[in-house]
Amino acid sequence: MFKSFVIAGCIAAAGLCPAAVFCAGLGTTLDRARFPAEVLIVRGDLQRLISPTALSSAEVVGLEGRIKSALTGLSWLALEYGALTRSEIDRKLLQDLDRSWAKRDLVSAQALADELSRRHPLNSAIFSADRAGAEDIERVRGLDLQLCQGCHIDKIGTEKILPAYPLKEMAANMPSDEFLARLLSGVRGTSDTALANPLSLGDIRGLLRLYQEDAAD
Repeated sequence: MFKSFVIAGCIAAAGLCPAAVFCAGLGTTLDRARFPAEVLIVRGDLQRLISPTALSSAEVVGLEGRIKSALTGLSWLALEYGALTRSEIDRKLLQDLDRSWAKRDLVSAQALADELSRRHPLNSAIFSADRAGAEDIERVRGLDLQLCQGCHIDKIGTEKILPAYPLKEMAANMPSDEFLARLLSGVRGTSDTALANPLSLGDIRGLLRLYQEDAAD
């Protein structure tokens, strides 16, 4: 039976408050990834707001809502990340990011998010598509066909606040670390998993391999 989940990792997806999310399939691996992943998503969303010419007004509203939601939980995620990795998070950087967003200084906010990402990069090696086994790829082909393709059909410019763009196009049109971040933070389970990401490490690796291969075709 396929895992029950929804992917909210589209460009304008409004995620749940990170503090309310529990880990399922990825366990503590996801705990260590949530802060750097959320920073990457915020950075990407800010970049799209800076150059919004192809976006509809509804998509812009969705992006603004997603960024606001993410920044609300970012300090909590920083505390979690610091405790798990024994890393020192520059609180002033987080405060400056909040202030820049409050003033709608998008260029400054994007630069601050980029600096946070540089200091605390997402450990993508553990999720590398090169580590996907044949059984992982076969399994996620079914997941993609049964659960992803039916919803991820929207085009950029659609009049939706929370559009679901085709994952193949997302993989081709954004940095690979940001796409990984959206798979990690944007997938939600059902009440059975307390809405947590139910994907396994093999699922993530397989999906990355699948979409990378599709994007190269």
